Amino acid sequence: MAPVDLPAYDAVLLRQARRQPDRPLFAVAGRPAVTAGEYAALAGRTASVLAAAGVGRGDRIAVWAENSIAWLVLLAAAAWRGAALVTVHPAATEPELAAALRRTRPVRLFAAREIRDRDVTSSARRAATGPVTFLPADQAGDALAGLPGWAGPPPEPARDPDAPLNVQFTSGSTGTPKMVVLTGRNLVRNATWTAQAAGIGSADRICCPLPFAHAAGLSSGVVLAAVTGAQLFPVPRFRPDDVLDVVHRHQCTVVQLVPTMATMLADRIDEQPRRWDLAALRLGFLGGASCPPALRARVRDTLRLRRLAVVYGQTEAGPTISVDPDDGSCPPDGSTVGRVLPGLRARIVAVDAGGSTRPLPAGAEGELQVRGESVSPGYLDDPAANRAAYDPQGWLRTGDLGRLAADGTLTLTGRVKDLIIRGGENVSPAEVEAFLLTCEGVAQACVVGVASPRWGEEVVAVVVAIPGATLRRTELAAAAAGSLSRHKVPTDWHVVTELPLLPSGKVDRRAVTAMIDGVAR
Repeated sequence: MAPVDLPAYDAVLLRQARRQPDRPLFAVAGRPAVTAGEYAALAGRTASVLAAAGVGRGDRIAVWAENSIAWLVLLAAAAWRGAALVTVHPAATEPELAAALRRTRPVRLFAAREIRDRDVTSSARRAATGPVTFLPADQAGDALAGLPGWAGPPPEPARDPDAPLNVQFTSGSTGTPKMVVLTGRNLVRNATWTAQAAGIGSADRICCPLPFAHAAGLSSGVVLAAVTGAQLFPVPRFRPDDVLDVVHRHQCTVVQLVPTMATMLADRIDEQPRRWDLAALRLGFLGGASCPPALRARVRDTLRLRRLAVVYGQTEAGPTISVDPDDGSCPPDGSTVGRVLPGLRARIVAVDAGGSTRPLPAGAEGELQVRGESVSPGYLDDPAANRAAYDPQGWLRTGDLGRLAADGTLTLTGRVKDLIIRGGENVSPAEVEAFLLTCEGVAQACVVGVASPRWGEEVVAVVVAIPGATLRRTELAAAAAGSLSRHKVPTDWHVVTELPLLPSGKVDRRAVTAMIDGVAR
């Protein structure tokens, strides 16, 4: 048996229960807080239920539900049994659920009866590839009480940091979602380093509307709270009023958001600036998409934050790669995504046509690669994707272009696969988008490449106006021509009311491209 000081999730929660059994850890939707001691006890009983159902080391179970105490307990029980929890996003449709279960082959599905105000019992039964256990409406921690094994003595905890603990689906913004395996070591290490870099500790009260089904909500929310002892207030579903009510009621000190959520919160506060008491808020935790300086400034001012920590990462890295803690240690203009976590190694490489790499010096632009204890061991049942994503030494090819300073500060310049090649010239959509977000009246921007018989690809911009503003294509084109190289200036413009988003809050570039194609036809 592995010693308890290894970074296994069940060992972490047992240690917290032993040291501070009465310390509140989680409170969801107005229910009484679950203490560290209660969390460990519920995990043990649920592990008994899993054992009675034949779930053991190397198996997988799946959960399809909104953020809840039952969700948290299933994660802990999976770790206890040396099993992995397959996380299906609550917004998944029946075909998406069926595909996820078919690909991951869990031995049992745990599903809510209702998700986002819709009855999903029939969908869960039709999509399941094995037995289904339905969670009660309130999804409390004792949701599985009464099932075989609940009353029995808990089995011996696995305490295995390197057993797969979670299977995450990538966003699928550039293709079929891949299945990322994350171990207890990956998640615990990443959460620990993220907390240290962002300045989150045991005294904090964290409002988390990020779905647990995403790596950010799981690692930087759930696991971060467990390793630091901070109290987590998950919000089952993002609604601006619900988030602000939680911050107000519990005097939260930290709020975790993606940029889309942050914009919606700022809009709501502007509408009713005196409705919520946000005085306790000291730190915003923002990631998941680009965060232009204007957005950072608005969110910091409107939510009256002392700091707005901007994080960058990807699921395969566990997920955080770098953090700008907003404490003056990184450039104040928001041009970087902070410093690479101290527990990770990072490098910038040049990749030639044959796929071989050459490390580049500090300040040079190339592909970012990382390795370390928080980096996923690979994709589930996908050797081709593993060969494409990892080099023989274990470096993760992030697919992001950037520059790395000698002090570890990282500047992103685009995506390798997103590069638009117009007339032989490379165009980074991220660079063009960053400029467009500085233009008056532009709230959001997405730049994609579309096929062109003359140029190979043309640069196309899709923009959303801030409320009350009017965007004119001719004015945007003139502004771009005055600031960007000629080959980077979009040749086609679309002004829309909203951009299609993935469940993660990121812009769905495939959907944007399809939308443009539909307009053209």
